[in-house]
Amino acid sequence: MTHPGTRTFRAALIATLGALTLGSALAGGGGLPLPPGTQASALLRDPQGLVRGTVSFREVPGGLEVTVSARGLTPGMHGMHVHTNPVCAPGPDATTGEVVAFGAAGGHFDPYNTGNHATPTTPNTEAHAGDLPMVTASTGGAVQATFVTRKLTLRGLTGALNRSVVLHAMHDDYASDPAGKSGSREQCGVITPAG
Repeated sequence: MTHPGTRTFRAALIATLGALTLGSALAGGGGLPLPPGTQASALLRDPQGLVRGTVSFREVPGGLEVTVSARGLTPGMHGMHVHTNPVCAPGPDATTGEVVAFGAAGGHFDPYNTGNHATPTTPNTEAHAGDLPMVTASTGGAVQATFVTRKLTLRGLTGALNRSVVLHAMHDDYASDPAGKSGSREQCGVITPAG
């Protein structure tokens, strides 16, 4: 015969385990909560310094999940890239030498020094690691997008952490050097650890 206290303990244990499982699923997309160091974020600002949105980065099986939430863009497609320097300030354009908005962010992140702009799926040994998929702004100028890239990690040789992410004024042709003819740098954020 089972003691009544044992049944109460078992019921409480089952309820607690169920709550933990549900909490883990909600917090970590179905698994355990993400460990420290597997997430990063960037606060997007326009050239006037106004906050326009965020970009979050999360390590997932198979790559780096990128979530973009932004506003204040012209409707249509916009090039998006990770740039080398963790600075969102005016600076010289690499091709013209003219001081431009967010020029201090430098060129596209290119850990293998390929000097080649290409598609978001071109191997890093052949093109910039910072070449990301385009995002599309609605008629109201807002972007909500999530994708996974295999080109970047948070740390190491292909690490995006302590670099910058830039949204450009125009679409990316995924071919023309140095930036796919994607136009001016409209929004920029420094990628820092999160969580």
